[in-house]
Amino acid sequence: MMDFQYENLTFFPVLHGKLEFAEVVRRALLADPPDVVAVELPSTWRVPLIQAVNRLPFLSLLLDEEGEESHAFLAVEPTDALIEAVRTAKDLGLPVELIDLDMETYPMERDPLPDTFALRELGYHGFVETYLKHTPPRQLGEDARRETMMAHALQQLLRDGRRVACVLGAAHVQGVMALLPQPQPRPLARARSRRIRLYNWSLKSSMECMAEAPYLAAAYERWRTTLPAAGPHPGPETAQPSALRQECGGVDRELESEDMLRQAAAAYREHYLEELNPRQLERLGTFAIKYARVDGLMVPDLFHLVTAARGVVDDDLAYEVWDLSSHYPWQDGSGMLPTIDLEETAAYVKGRRMTLHRKIRRRRPQLRRFSRKKRLREAHGESWKSEWSGMSICSHQPEDLVIEEYGRYLRHKAASMLSAERSRVEPFQVSLKDGVDIRETLRNWHEKKLYVREEGRMTGGVGSVVVVFDADRNGRRDALLGDSGDDGMERYPWRVTWLGEHDQESDMAFYATEAGENLVGPGISRCEYGGFVMTYPPMRMVDVWNDPAFQYARDKTETLLLAGLDYAEQRHVLYVAEKPPRSWFQTLAGRMGKTLIYLPLGQLDPGTVRKIRSFHVLDGKQVRDRAPEYIR
Repeated sequence: MMDFQYENLTFFPVLHGKLEFAEVVRRALLADPPDVVAVELPSTWRVPLIQAVNRLPFLSLLLDEEGEESHAFLAVEPTDALIEAVRTAKDLGLPVELIDLDMETYPMERDPLPDTFALRELGYHGFVETYLKHTPPRQLGEDARRETMMAHALQQLLRDGRRVACVLGAAHVQGVMALLPQPQPRPLARARSRRIRLYNWSLKSSMECMAEAPYLAAAYERWRTTLPAAGPHPGPETAQPSALRQECGGVDRELESEDMLRQAAAAYREHYLEELNPRQLERLGTFAIKYARVDGLMVPDLFHLVTAARGVVDDDLAYEVWDLSSHYPWQDGSGMLPTIDLEETAAYVKGRRMTLHRKIRRRRPQLRRFSRKKRLREAHGESWKSEWSGMSICSHQPEDLVIEEYGRYLRHKAASMLSAERSRVEPFQVSLKDGVDIRETLRNWHEKKLYVREEGRMTGGVGSVVVVFDADRNGRRDALLGDSGDDGMERYPWRVTWLGEHDQESDMAFYATEAGENLVGPGISRCEYGGFVMTYPPMRMVDVWNDPAFQYARDKTETLLLAGLDYAEQRHVLYVAEKPPRSWFQTLAGRMGKTLIYLPLGQLDPGTVRKIRSFHVLDGKQVRDRAPEYIR
């Protein structure tokens, strides 16, 4: 086993920006506080660094403004092990020494890093030993100078016999330890402090540029405040597998991601009135895990989770995942510090662009489109609700086109079903009729016969389409009359009859969730169909919900079906639902000279059904101009 100990000096090799290593450092320092904590940071950054650490959990950026073409910087975040070392030492009242060399330039290296989630299974020592064993040593001249400086500083600290804990990057630990047995000179380097400015991160920067996903950083910040300051803690000296995972109770990426997805599913249900079934959540998790494996990770990161949510469900769930996971709760709005906007290679201060000396390498900017979607939400939604009048409602025209097109698709599908039912397949005798039936010919190939198909001919068209997404039995007619024995709540209380605005639109009657309850913008209410009937041509349908001709309907679905039969000007009526209607309706349709066609709802694409069910109601035609800003 590799020993990270030299006399009174204990090394803590870490990978930068990873919460598992920040956890290890905090546990170790709390469990066995040393006399002094040494950190791999240059001493010329000391004063602004201590100020930034004192601001945590608010995020800070230290920016060297002396450069002309590029600027060195240091991001101060709670999940970085170096920052955690300084922060915990401050909590314990321990002195902190910054031992790194301040360099004007340093090459940007893209070292391949393993998934730090494995630390919870391998243990700290096992993980670091495996990492060092499979990572070739770096051959940079700058690293040699830096390691000489760190070895020199540590030798000075060890002179008076104090116990020293040194937190540094894992890539440097072997080089520094090899230099300690021999006295090391101090390399020539900048001695005076830099002109460093302290900045507060903007909200957009915290969403896109944190080392860890914001929801993980927030979970870590909450965890560190609950960890007791004394007592036995399994620290990095613990080499047993799963020790940290099972005994420490720290931040588990996997569990935090699962919890975040559950919250996103709840937000999705609240905002879009769509329930995700367990199978969808299982498929989402499987998709994300497999995608993470492709990228060499054990646990999906934010990019994989958002991509999986979009691929398995839709963009709306992907937005909820992005919105929740990119939220960092601690935002400094005091204005005491200037706020900075960060991007991949640049920072923007008061409109001035500064090229950063070291790139911020993040994958989350690839998901920037979710953060920039015009999905505007009001901080105080009650004001939108108080302004809703509902006196002159109208539809959102792009959705009218969608529902009309879907109605045409269903009518075409009904015609295809009737034609298929009336088709005949028979052996070829005189005529090929409507063509060779390949399937039947192959099935009876042993007979050496050719089979042909005669397509059935559908007489008449489909006059009405009735679609029932949810029967909502609590909303039956006797409940409307106050004689319901069911105490359940009616989910779709809103009953409306809409007439087409022009000759290309159908008349429509539906029951849905109440307009004005779920507002997504000023004068814009999101609703969900329970069921609807569409009939063409328009401008013929009266209020079917108060029509005495339909009073013998048992519930809302039967009211729609009766209206569909009554207003259909063509012979056929399509009924789409989970269950077929009562046989009495077939008899009634026959007496009216109509044919009732039943199509199971399960035969339709569930993704399309989910999109069709949602629609928006506008509080007046004047709202149509601004509606696209709030509706995707």
